[in-house]
Amino acid sequence: MRILFIPNVGAVVPHLVPLIALNRQLDLGKHQTAFLVPRIYHTALKSMGLSVLDIDYRQEHAFRNEMAACWNFRPDVMVDDFSMTALFTAKLAKKPRITILRTGAFPGASPRDATHRHSSESANGSRIDFSGTASSHAALAGLRAPKNFAEACAADIGIIPGIRSIEVLPEAARENPSFFFAGSLSIPDADIPMPGIDHAGAVASISTFMGRHEGTPAAFATLGSVLKTNEATHQAIRYMLDCGMAVVSTMDVPDLSASSRERFLYLPFVPMHEICARVDLMIHHCGSGTYQYAITHKVPAICIGSGCYDRDDVAHRLEQLGVAKYIPHTLNVDAFAEKFRETFDECMSAGSSWHAMATKRLQLLKDEVDQTTARFDFESLLKRAAASCLVPA
Repeated sequence: MRILFIPNVGAVVPHLVPLIALNRQLDLGKHQTAFLVPRIYHTALKSMGLSVLDIDYRQEHAFRNEMAACWNFRPDVMVDDFSMTALFTAKLAKKPRITILRTGAFPGASPRDATHRHSSESANGSRIDFSGTASSHAALAGLRAPKNFAEACAADIGIIPGIRSIEVLPEAARENPSFFFAGSLSIPDADIPMPGIDHAGAVASISTFMGRHEGTPAAFATLGSVLKTNEATHQAIRYMLDCGMAVVSTMDVPDLSASSRERFLYLPFVPMHEICARVDLMIHHCGSGTYQYAITHKVPAICIGSGCYDRDDVAHRLEQLGVAKYIPHTLNVDAFAEKFRETFDECMSAGSSWHAMATKRLQLLKDEVDQTTARFDFESLLKRAAASCLVPA
């Protein structure tokens, strides 16, 4: 079977990782696979032994590039992660589509907060106009334009990179026989394609820093590659340092005292498995796949709200499960600083039992991830898609 993998062209790396993980679940003696990615990633993927189509996948030409990929590679099945044009490509090219689905794209779901946007909309501050470019693509494919993310992600099969306890399907979709939970679709840090990033240097810096502060409670703080740091997050990191924590962060903090600076490590790129295996607390924005690292390494977390429902709704769910604390994004700098101090103290103070309980609950979630991963059978889903058979496993 020939399988074409297509990530979201606007945020390639987080949407490429699950596809690489799926590719590694295949018996490549039985299948031929190919990846459609921007040219900047071609060399990195080829060095990993992956087949890459000689097409510079670009956002402004995504539909045209995907059609060219189908014409050149002749896949039996398309597998994409949040491509906003794959719906039309699959229909026009008459190819079965398997897509990655997460909170924020489940049919029948609505955000907890109606003022929140999807993270892919918030980057440029505007709503996605599904009636604009989508209409011309839809006309070519003989379809009506999708009205929302759930419709844009309609496919023969949906793979959910998580577990039922966290990626909660709305009631109308709960028994959908075409949705399959896959557990964690992650790969080793060193295999994440990040052109120009010194992975070995980052690992060495973390190892040296953590060795120097062995026995000191440690935290890792990140807002991913899209959200911007501000004075509120600076104050949060300063407070952790003032409490005696060692902190590794993808956010630099100005005006630290000499003693605080000695316990602070700023790295623009941090290998996630490497650092999460070594810290006591994780501060994050609940971005795509980020929370999976906390579960894998059983690290309690404080989730910083971003006003993006695909992130904040998951953060709220993690708080319900008792493994994270969620701070909404609507607070001003002073209110956020006060809320963070209060939340941090609840998590890490000597008299608090929350951290120990959260660690135990994380073990239960990790067990569910492991069991879900063991049950997931990507090979069988490819056969189902190719045969247009949606009988539940």
